[in-house]
Amino acid sequence: MRRIATMATPSILVLAGEASGDYHAAALVANLRGRRPQIVVSGIGGDRLRAAGMDLLHHYKEINTIALSEGFGKVRNIIEAYLTMKRELRSGRHQLFIPVDFPDVNIRLCKIAKDAGVPVCYYISPQIWAWRRGRIHKIARRVDRMMTIFPFEERLYRDAGVSADFVGHTMVREYPSAPDRVTVRRELGIDPGRPTVALVPGSRPAEIRRMLPVMCEAARIFNRFHPGTQFILPLAGAHLRGLVTRIVAEGSVDVGIFESGSFKVMAAADCGLVTSGTATLEALLAGMPHAVVYKVDAFTWWFGLKVLKPLVMSKDIHLAIANVIAIEEEGRNGPIEVMSDAGFTIPCQECGRPLFVPEILQDRATADYLAEWLVRFRTEDPLTAAMARGFERIRTLLSPPSSGKTAESIVLEILEN
Repeated sequence: MRRIATMATPSILVLAGEASGDYHAAALVANLRGRRPQIVVSGIGGDRLRAAGMDLLHHYKEINTIALSEGFGKVRNIIEAYLTMKRELRSGRHQLFIPVDFPDVNIRLCKIAKDAGVPVCYYISPQIWAWRRGRIHKIARRVDRMMTIFPFEERLYRDAGVSADFVGHTMVREYPSAPDRVTVRRELGIDPGRPTVALVPGSRPAEIRRMLPVMCEAARIFNRFHPGTQFILPLAGAHLRGLVTRIVAEGSVDVGIFESGSFKVMAAADCGLVTSGTATLEALLAGMPHAVVYKVDAFTWWFGLKVLKPLVMSKDIHLAIANVIAIEEEGRNGPIEVMSDAGFTIPCQECGRPLFVPEILQDRATADYLAEWLVRFRTEDPLTAAMARGFERIRTLLSPPSSGKTAESIVLEILEN
C-alpha cells in the first residue's frame, strides 16, 4: 500500500541555487505539474519556483554568494541549507533529486542521493566545457541522467559514459521567434521610425558602475555621427533605478529606462552593447546585432588571465553565449562560417581566433571603440544581415530536439520507471 501511494503522489526534491537555475527549474516544474498535478515538489529555489508550485525549504538568496566576503557572512545559512537537503535525501520521502547547475553544492549532494538510493536527474549541466573539465568523471559516478540545454554538452557527456539528453533551451521555448521590431517599439511607447540603440549594462550594481559610464560615452560619440538616435536601457530591477538614473544623468545622454524586461527592450533596438551573461542570449534571440562588453578590476583580470585560465579554464573560453555555441559548431556551416562567407572576420582580441559576435574586454572596452562598432552595425547592412542569419542558426540549434525529449518528459519517464 505504501508503494502504491508513493507512485500516486511522487515527490521530487530540487536545488536551484541561483536566479538562472530558478528560471529554468520553474519552467520545468510548471510543465511537470501541468501534466501531473499530483506531483509534490520541494527544495531550494526562488520566487519563480514558488510561483510554479514548489514548497521552498530555503530561498536561494540565503545561500547564493558572489564575493568571498559575502560567502563568509552567509556560511551559517549555507551549512543549514546543506544539512536540510542532506536530511531530505535520506528521509525516504523523495523518488527523484533534480539538482540545477550550482555545481559546488549540487555535485556533493549527488553523492548523498546516490548513497541513499535516490535517482539523480541533473538539469542545466555544470560548465565543464569552460573550466574544471575533470569534474565530468565525478559527475559520471554520481548522476543517473543529465539534461543539457546546449547540444554540444550532450555529446560531451555521452563520450564520458553519462546518459545525457539535450532537451532544448528554456528561453527558446519562451521566445520561439523574434518579435516584430516596430510593434515592440509601439508597445514601449518609443518612436518606431527613429534609429534605436540598446545599452544593457548588467544586473549587479558593480557591473553597472563599471560598464554604464563607458556605454553612455559611446552613445554620446555615436550620436554625433547619427543624431536623432534614441537610446533605451532595460532595468534589471526597480532597486537599480536610482543608480542607473544618476549615471545616465552624469553621462549627458538621453536614455529611456524601461522595466519591461531586457528581451523586449533589445527586440526594439537596431543594435546594442551588452554585458556578458544571460543577456547575450536574449540579445541573440531578440535578433539584435550586438557587441559583448565587459570589464573587471585590474587584479581580477590579471588573476583570471595569468592564474585561473592556465590552471582550470578552457583555452578557448569566451563570454558571449553566441560565441560559445558558434565555436562548438565550427566546421558544420555554423555562425562563424556564415560570417566568413559574407566576407567578415571578427577576431578574438585575446587569442586571435575568429568569433561570431565581437567581445570587447577590459582595456579595449573604450567609448571610442564601442561607438565604432555601433557605427558599423548602423551602416554595414551586409554585416547585420549575416549576423541575423547566424542568430537563426543558433536559435535552431537551441530549439527542443525533434525526438520530442523535453525535460519534463524525461522526468516523468524516470518517475514511471
